[in-house]
Amino acid sequence: MEKGKGMKLHVVSFQVPYPPTYGGLIDVYYKLKALHRAGCRVTLHTYLYGEAGKEDDALGQVAERVYYYRRRTGVRKACTLLPYIVASRCDPALLENLCQDDAPILFEGLHTCYFLSHPRLAGRELWVRTHNVEHDYYKGLAKSAAWGLSKLYYGLEAIRLRHYEDVLCHATRIYAISPADAAHFTKAYPHAKIFCLPCFYDDSSEGDGEDGILANPALPWDGQYVLYHGNLAVEENIRAVCHIVRCVLPLAQGVKLVVAGGHPPEALRKEWEKGGNVRVMVNPSKQEIDSLIAHARANILLTFQPTGVKLKLLHALSKGCGECVVNSAMLPDERFGSICIVADAEQALADALVRCWNAPVSASLREKHCCRLRELGYGNDVGCLLD
Repeated sequence: MEKGKGMKLHVVSFQVPYPPTYGGLIDVYYKLKALHRAGCRVTLHTYLYGEAGKEDDALGQVAERVYYYRRRTGVRKACTLLPYIVASRCDPALLENLCQDDAPILFEGLHTCYFLSHPRLAGRELWVRTHNVEHDYYKGLAKSAAWGLSKLYYGLEAIRLRHYEDVLCHATRIYAISPADAAHFTKAYPHAKIFCLPCFYDDSSEGDGEDGILANPALPWDGQYVLYHGNLAVEENIRAVCHIVRCVLPLAQGVKLVVAGGHPPEALRKEWEKGGNVRVMVNPSKQEIDSLIAHARANILLTFQPTGVKLKLLHALSKGCGECVVNSAMLPDERFGSICIVADAEQALADALVRCWNAPVSASLREKHCCRLRELGYGNDVGCLLD
């Protein structure tokens, strides 16, 4: 029988992975698609932020069955020794549904591991997909946050996550997202099988026109822009946009910037748009994001927190027909320097944007990027999940 055909697998996702517009949702959703293509029979368990709705049909195409659970948020869940991201995902119904059979369970992120150590799951194949070394990630968020409750929360969460990570002693397999993370988990948990499983992303060309570029007649500034995209409710991304708008864009004469993402702070949105050379697109759909990425003269992506793999970089490389301009901290490893324009100083970043501004977008450049990603092992391969 073909490997994976008919195999049953539970997948526990920290959030509804559709639409896959940012962050770990991209990895989860396209991993589900790859498992479905391989013939794997997935039962998806996922936590809701809002109401279940239009995502049902999309998830039904990649999972045999979908269960939804409510996050148990609030002050009481924050006042525990457990990390808040774990304590708020403790629905007993999840445990009951996981115990309906003895299929392997893939926990997506430390967020979902509340029941990993439960006696009723002892003896099962328990796999954990790590999206970061979480306590390092939250420590970085604390550094980026302004003084106040956010900084206190991120700092406390980092401490709790550092201690909670030992729950991975109960995992039979750990799927790290990067070589550096794999080295960390290999040293910390020598009993487990550790795999480096590169993140999954949208490598399709659905919707492309004859020129190989997504059609969109309503692009900002008739398609003459550079793009930053990301979840604008995240401190790290807010810091990146502020740096681009305040320090880089004034040095890039004539360049216009589109900032696209969910839930930007209103005061900052008004500040960013004040000069007239920045437009903010709030809560764009996946189709809108893909089209913005495809048509951008350049996708500029900066981070000041070099943890994990930045999913939006893979998305921009696989969808963009312009160059990707990044700083060094954005690179998952040094090999990505061959497919990105890397600059750290503000003037160097501005100069790179001006060069891209005067160059046409090209579907052939995107294909070059996609080929290089496959060479680097980013090919949506679920082989080690099905062994």
